[in-house]
Amino acid sequence: MEVNLVVVTGIDPILLYHYIKHYKQLGVDNFYIVIWGDSKDVKYDETIAVLNDYNLEVYKDYRNLRTGDAQFLTDIYNEVISTKPDNWWIQADHDEFIILDKPLKEFIDKDLIYNNMDFVYGIMLDRIGEGGEFSKLTYDDNDIWKKFPNVGFISNVIRENDVRGVPILKGNNILNLGQHSVHPYIFIEEWKFKILEFPPKIQIHHFKWRREDIDTHAKYSLFGESWWSHENEKVYNYMTENQRIDITDPRFLIKRCSNNKFDSYSKWEDVIKLVIHGK
Repeated sequence: MEVNLVVVTGIDPILLYHYIKHYKQLGVDNFYIVIWGDSKDVKYDETIAVLNDYNLEVYKDYRNLRTGDAQFLTDIYNEVISTKPDNWWIQADHDEFIILDKPLKEFIDKDLIYNNMDFVYGIMLDRIGEGGEFSKLTYDDNDIWKKFPNVGFISNVIRENDVRGVPILKGNNILNLGQHSVHPYIFIEEWKFKILEFPPKIQIHHFKWRREDIDTHAKYSLFGESWWSHENEKVYNYMTENQRIDITDPRFLIKRCSNNKFDSYSKWEDVIKLVIHGK
């Protein structure tokens, strides 16, 4: 079995460095790295240096093409996974690190192939710095999980975004706008019934509450209707109005989890119940 990964990146080489490290440890065979964004924002040379560290290269370079267009981003992911329609893919933005309850290929074999499934949903969680602070990530941080030791369901409250993701799928699927589902589109209410039968077994840990993300959210909030600017604006406002995340707020379901072990986040079942029942 061969597992491929596609990521669209370019503006955050430090996070990309830790991202590739994670997915290599997870057992990904092939990396398809796509550069996208405005040339004035893309850190091209630094990104290439990161790829060189891992003996990887750029697959496609889409700088300055339809920048800030969410549909184009989804089109990129669909274009790449369609090159190997019979293979398994991980599609995850550079701030999305998936965690499974068993080794990657064993998960695909036992949880997907055995159940005649060619894609699977996950739920997005948020990684937060020590004490709830907006920590700054560096290349020298040896363990990103310890640097951001708190896990919670914060975006669900503040950003109010679609918390679904389809991180593992066969290349013959077509992702819908935002990469939150596959064609044909399943509305969230219908999806809730489906996960009663097949509860999500993929945690998507989202590293988007760092100090450096404040500027990113500010930029994205200006993209307008072609992006989810209203969501970025909510996060930007929260981060600039607060010094840190209140890790004692019960709405956020925050637990300390300074590793990448699936069972370490003890609020996972509570997250699933919240998604299904809304309380």
